[in-house]
This record gives sequence, C-alpha cells and structure tokens, in this order.
Amino acid sequence: MSTISPVKKLVIGLLSLLLLAVGIAVLVGVFGLLVKLFGPV
Repeated sequence: MSTISPVKKLVIGLLSLLLLAVGIAVLVGVFGLLVKLFGPV
C-alpha cells in the first residue's frame, strides 16, 4: 500500500493542476470574447 499512495498523490496533484490550467484558459477565453463583443477597445 505504501507504494500506491505517493503515486496517487502525484496523479491527484497533476490532475488538479491540469484542471486549474484548463479553468484559467476557459476564463481567459470567455473574458476575451466578452471584451471583443461588448467593449471594442
């Protein structure tokens, strides 16, 4: 069992990091789209 938990921790960490990156990318994309649509600067 002791060999599984560090791997599981690493996988969970990588997944959360990936999820965070995807979330930020989506937010930036949506924000850019809103700026393009509503606020032509």
